[in-house]
Amino acid sequence: MHSSNGRTADVRFSQLRVAVLDAEVESREQLVSAIAGAGLEVCVEGPPRPSIVGLIHRAACDAALVGIDDPAGSPIRLAPNIECALILCSQNTGPDMMVAARKMGAMGFLVRPIRSEQIVPTLALATSIFREGQPLRRTLAERKTIEQAKGRVMERRGMTEDAAFRWLRRRAMDTRTRIADVARDVLSGQNAREGTSG
Repeated sequence: MHSSNGRTADVRFSQLRVAVLDAEVESREQLVSAIAGAGLEVCVEGPPRPSIVGLIHRAACDAALVGIDDPAGSPIRLAPNIECALILCSQNTGPDMMVAARKMGAMGFLVRPIRSEQIVPTLALATSIFREGQPLRRTLAERKTIEQAKGRVMERRGMTEDAAFRWLRRRAMDTRTRIADVARDVLSGQNAREGTSG
């Protein structure tokens, strides 16, 4: 029975889609090779750059391995824009690298040279933690969007904060949508001048 459960877990985690980000070509190739050796699919690879976030989203990656050995040369801030678990890969395990990992939003750490047997457990844990935190991240993001929309309504309609929130809430009820969706429409300019001004 134990081996059956293990096989089920292995199948599930072997379907993980992984991005490999590293500015150094040689170390990036080593990461790709280690991922392939663990039986996982590399769906995006390249140096960390602003456009990589969109690529990772379109490829529906479950995790991104980010190779860095110099904490001062850490890549662009990927979290919270990136919608998958981040794992830092480095031979540097000093305090500065731990700070860089935290700032980057890493949920795991692999010490180079990476052994293939370390990859699946690390990815399994990091992706589980990421998925468990998604509802909270979504709630916080929506709250921020609602606050921004409330400010926009206050500015455009000359309303108080309470009146602007009531306007958003009434608009959501009238259109049978979530208040966060109304807020996004307001910020994109779709609803800012619609509805009543109460």
